[in-house]
Amino acid sequence: MSITNITEDLTIQSGQGAYRVRFHESIAGAIAPLARVPKGAVIVDANVDALYSADLAPLKNALPYRTVPALETEKTLAGVERTLQFLQDHKGNKETRLIAIGGGIIQDIATFSSHLYYRGIPFIFVPTTLLSMADSCIGAKCGINFGSFKNQLGVFQSPESVEICETFLATLSDGDIASGYGEIVKLALTGSEELYARVERAVSIGGFRNPESPEIIAASLAVKKEVIEEDEYERDLRRILNYGHTFGHALESITGHAVPHGIAVAWGMDLANFIAWRRGQLAAAVFERVHKFLAAHFTMPMDRPITAAALIEASRRDKKNVRGKLTMALLKRPGRLVIEYVDYDSALEAAVGQFLELNHAFFGN
Repeated sequence: MSITNITEDLTIQSGQGAYRVRFHESIAGAIAPLARVPKGAVIVDANVDALYSADLAPLKNALPYRTVPALETEKTLAGVERTLQFLQDHKGNKETRLIAIGGGIIQDIATFSSHLYYRGIPFIFVPTTLLSMADSCIGAKCGINFGSFKNQLGVFQSPESVEICETFLATLSDGDIASGYGEIVKLALTGSEELYARVERAVSIGGFRNPESPEIIAASLAVKKEVIEEDEYERDLRRILNYGHTFGHALESITGHAVPHGIAVAWGMDLANFIAWRRGQLAAAVFERVHKFLAAHFTMPMDRPITAAALIEASRRDKKNVRGKLTMALLKRPGRLVIEYVDYDSALEAAVGQFLELNHAFFGN
């Protein structure tokens, strides 16, 4: 199914200038115009370059071109410096446009680098993962790792445009598709009961590679668009998009990023829902319904035990915490999230411990 047959371009309003999200039927249709970008310079995920070398040839033949390993170790100041050096080596200036092709790691490197170079140059993003297509490609926010801490340094830098072609998804692993759906479920629960029910039904019937995915990608971006246009710089409303991330990031940290980001977010949402239910803020029926869905599709075995103490300690590093309290986005019902400040106390540790005893939680082999 072609995404261009069922979606229309989106325009995202930003304080840094409005930008378009375009949906393309083919990779060639997305790439050909970029080869004609004046003063363009390209960075591309090394894996994407290997898989789509022929499709990307017009860019290689026309513009400065650099492959980048999509690794957490590259999403650092050292990795950003390598991209800045690439721009400088090719005489980049204020008129240069950085074209980034890849998933979230490449996007973060490009966003951070384009923000710094000449105090800001335009960048164009071609997302190649489901997670980046359905979520991270809009919103301007990026984060790079600093020391042992994930996403501790960041900027807001809107792209000049986003060019989406779902054909790239054909070569993603099942795990990467599942990871993308973790963020899609987050946006569906953020958006409405109707959208969550649609995602729940589509995945339950057709799995993560279901035929409704192109429409679901567009619907997910529409939810995020509404939030970020009201609160682009995460001063208030946008914090609800961190739903599932508080303990999702903690899980990633204590497992050395062995858990894919979107799967960690799905697991973090389930834990957040459990806490909301325990606090009397989420109906038991809603918790059970979402829990059943997440347990059926996002469980994965772990090679080490996960403890409440370790998760809570890792969550203390969350940069969103204030006044020594855990800042959490908690679900009241599909379409309604609230920000709550949760005490680090015995009640929290007991709730996390009880959640870990549920039959779907990650477990040691």
